[in-house]
Amino acid sequence: MDLGLKDRVAIVGGGSDGLGLAMVDRLLEEGARVAFFARREAKVAAAAQRLAAAYGEDRVLGLAADCSSAEEIERVTASTVERFGEAVHILVTNDGGPPVRPISALTDDIWDTAFNRHFYYVVRSVRATLPYMTNEGGSILNVVSAVTQRPAINMAVPVTVWSAVVGYAQTLALEIGRHDITVNTLMAGMFDTPLVDQMIARQPELSQESLGARVPLGRIGHPSEFAAVAATLVSPNARYVTGLVAPVDGGSTVGTGFESPTAMN
Repeated sequence: MDLGLKDRVAIVGGGSDGLGLAMVDRLLEEGARVAFFARREAKVAAAAQRLAAAYGEDRVLGLAADCSSAEEIERVTASTVERFGEAVHILVTNDGGPPVRPISALTDDIWDTAFNRHFYYVVRSVRATLPYMTNEGGSILNVVSAVTQRPAINMAVPVTVWSAVVGYAQTLALEIGRHDITVNTLMAGMFDTPLVDQMIARQPELSQESLGARVPLGRIGHPSEFAAVAATLVSPNARYVTGLVAPVDGGSTVGTGFESPTAMN
């Protein structure tokens, strides 16, 4: 199905690997022109080289930038419009994850850094991009974790920061809807990404199979499955969808894939 994304201009955060790279790949596959950024210059360069070879250098812009810096966010936007023109149709905010710590270990510095990198990043990206959003129909998509729906021990920072993103996004949807700009949020579950690999490395008792057993669909997701939903939401096919906060998690926010023991009579 043609999503109608040909020649649309997109900015994607955290686009050098994981879900971010999968979304960049899918948008390019649909014909969009995509600027993406991440902090590690070598990873950005490698991803940009592969994508340019597959889709054309004229449609890909990879930038090394730190999402916690307001100046860097403005530079990404300025570089995008310099390369692709004055219209930006799609903004995808996406960046790793806040630190996992017990509440007793959370200092003011940890909270400040997390809000700067994961909440203010969204606010600054929207502020920088909105002047270039067009009346052709703009789309803002925020990616957070499904942990906002199912808090867990040691996850106070991710739950708090991403919940703030959700509240901001829903209010933004109300304020800019009249300009034909949609604002939606996807809550990502467990996917086969470097973040999951890092979690497994820290906890050897875990594996992709054991994590997948907790998911109602019986497995963790592939990044391309997340990207397919994201691409649809930022496409003209979803022009009447805004303010949405939806899980893409194999059903995990509904419940676990574990079967409870049969009650004894």
